[in-house]
Amino acid sequence: MKILIAGLGSIGKRHLDSLLKIPGVEAAALRTNKGTLKDKSSIQEFYTIEDAIEYKPDGVLIANPTSLHVQTALPFLQKGIKVLIEKPIDDSISESLKLKDYADDILVAYCMRFYPINTFFKELIKKENIFKISFKRSYYLPKFHPYADYRTEYAAQKKLGGGVIRTFSHEIDMMVNWFGKPVSIAGVTDKISHLEMDCDDFAYFTAKTSTGARINFELDFFSPVNINCGEAFTEKGKYAWTMKSVEYTPYEKLEPTQIIHFDENAFNDMYVNQLKDFIGFINGGKSENATFNSAMKVLEIIEKIDVRK
Repeated sequence: MKILIAGLGSIGKRHLDSLLKIPGVEAAALRTNKGTLKDKSSIQEFYTIEDAIEYKPDGVLIANPTSLHVQTALPFLQKGIKVLIEKPIDDSISESLKLKDYADDILVAYCMRFYPINTFFKELIKKENIFKISFKRSYYLPKFHPYADYRTEYAAQKKLGGGVIRTFSHEIDMMVNWFGKPVSIAGVTDKISHLEMDCDDFAYFTAKTSTGARINFELDFFSPVNINCGEAFTEKGKYAWTMKSVEYTPYEKLEPTQIIHFDENAFNDMYVNQLKDFIGFINGGKSENATFNSAMKVLEIIEKIDVRK
């Protein structure tokens, strides 16, 4: 099977490493050589969409800056080639709607769907009534891609689809995946720090689900140590998680108990499993990746909070 990666920046290279672990996959790349990571890769490279289409890929991973997703994906979709688009689907709803006619051939790469946390909470929701969840995501932007000047990277530039609410939209997708589209949403984005960027570096918002649960989000580009954690409250107690484990504290106790510890390979396995899912989708199977419709729900939430002029 031939898989083309459009963009060989940080996430494109991670996808390439994952693809090379899957037997029977031949990888190639479409790239501009305009990004920070310009070294030639070990795979066949193309520099125009026309040449990349001539390669006749079975599927395409769209991994270039967010604002370029639609214009890159569209020529392949028009040829009947399925695509997996990095999150979010694009910078805006209006641009993303250009892909609507090809929705059945589109997946969106919200990789946390393939992390054990997702499986655990989807099962917990079936057993216990979760009435409050809080997501906390924070990492200092200059450390995000330490090989590059963060000011030149997509996350710091509005024109490339940057900003914290789009870059860290995994948590929004998790809410939509677990509960569906919320019935209400309110919050703010802002630029409040010393970081040299022209888009949001802070987002704080809250949603109400159709089940009555309140879901809170705090996202920013500030923490020197990577923070990716959350907590959920049910009628039985509190569940708290990091990317390493889940702890549980019943209301009658004071100290938490670790109930799940994630394997040290879980993070890398997440990306490999996501791509195996995409390959299954190309072959006509069902997918656990985000669909076009669910990814549009995430973008609707983003635009409700962060209105860009």
